Amino acid sequence: MYGNLGANSIGSAELQQVEINGIKDRYGQKLRNLLIDRFYADGRPAAPRYRLETALTASEQKLSLQKDATATRAQLVVNAPYQLIDAATGAILFQANARSYISYNVLEQQYGALATVENAYDRALLEISNEITTRVAAQLGRKP
Repeated sequence: MYGNLGANSIGSAELQQVEINGIKDRYGQKLRNLLIDRFYADGRPAAPRYRLETALTASEQKLSLQKDATATRAQLVVNAPYQLIDAATGAILFQANARSYISYNVLEQQYGALATVENAYDRALLEISNEITTRVAAQLGRKP
């Protein structure tokens, strides 16, 4: 379960039978691409047995404030509720919520501040994609 998902791993064949629906916004597209990289070792399924629907929300919280009320540290909270659906019947087989908390420094320079926030989002999306992949693989591995 915790190893790399390769062609010979348990659940790999089942993961390749999951169609990953589009996720809106730019960060949703990044998450979808990460999931595609993890689910499809040999290409996308021609006739998927399952469908994965995911949404994505994010919020930022200021953690450390100076005397002038400017923040020096912040936390990014990214939430991704998802559902695994049987493509034939439309029945929800599994639903859960993946969440990631990433802390980062708030910088004064504009480019540095943007790069730091972008890096925080990338780390959060990577954590979420790993969690979704592991939990969906475990769920599909339980199916008779």
